Amino acid sequence: MPSSKLLKERIESIQDTMKITNAMYLISSSKLRKARQNYQNVLPYFTRMRDTISRVVPHLPDEPVHPYFHERNVENPKRAYLVLTADKGMAGAYNQNLLKFLKEHADQNDRFYVIGQVGYRALLHKDPRLVEEFQYGATAPTLQRARDITVDAIDDFKSGKLDEVYIVYTKIQNALTSEPVMERLLPLDREHLKPTPKGLGDPRGEVEMFPDAKTVFEQTAPIYMHGMIFGAMTESFCAEQSARMTAMDSATKSANDMIHELQLEYNRTRQGSITQEITEIIGGAAAVQNNE
Repeated sequence: MPSSKLLKERIESIQDTMKITNAMYLISSSKLRKARQNYQNVLPYFTRMRDTISRVVPHLPDEPVHPYFHERNVENPKRAYLVLTADKGMAGAYNQNLLKFLKEHADQNDRFYVIGQVGYRALLHKDPRLVEEFQYGATAPTLQRARDITVDAIDDFKSGKLDEVYIVYTKIQNALTSEPVMERLLPLDREHLKPTPKGLGDPRGEVEMFPDAKTVFEQTAPIYMHGMIFGAMTESFCAEQSARMTAMDSATKSANDMIHELQLEYNRTRQGSITQEITEIIGGAAAVQNNE
């Protein structure tokens, strides 16, 4: 049985750890609120852009097919996956689940563009599909970062370097659960961008395009795509903070349970030590009386 001194030192060590996990829980909670507020602030803008591009698409001619809608090399496309992981660990199985999901859906000839240091380090020198020169952080998503990533994706798609671009991130299902999902970024789905019929007049709507629909689409499509990326980055960051909150809360509760069990063991050890000391004192006193 450990001595009372060792038990006390272990209790103090776990208490220090519990302070850290509780602090990390509070920090993640604060970051989660800020990320959600940031996303809510820009959501009306991207919603309006989604509505705008939906009104433009019906005005585009069916032929020739616009490059953003062009599906090339259907049998064996060159795919790229934009993977959103975290910059830090201690978030439960958040990063592991995402990488497992990615490897289950990717082929040997695909390419991985990883955002986040945890995912990047997990694949570096281990998976040849990782594009090593592509390095972006996942902390505090910004519109400028989303624009830069969108430009890179569009340039590679237009040049023929890539035939399909997918975005893989963690989507929040509810307050307690989240799961990895995959969405296609390029080529765009024309059917998905068509406006929802409301049964009123021409679905193309009474709208004038200047100088023409193609030019307007060329300007709005990249904004729509970087809105998709920014939304995915923000939701992924929220899911990371939610996962870290859950993990740190669980760690704090486990530490509290361990302290309770060690405290009971410490009390038993201390009580045994006191009983032994009393027994020795009584035995010594009895021996002195007998000698007298």
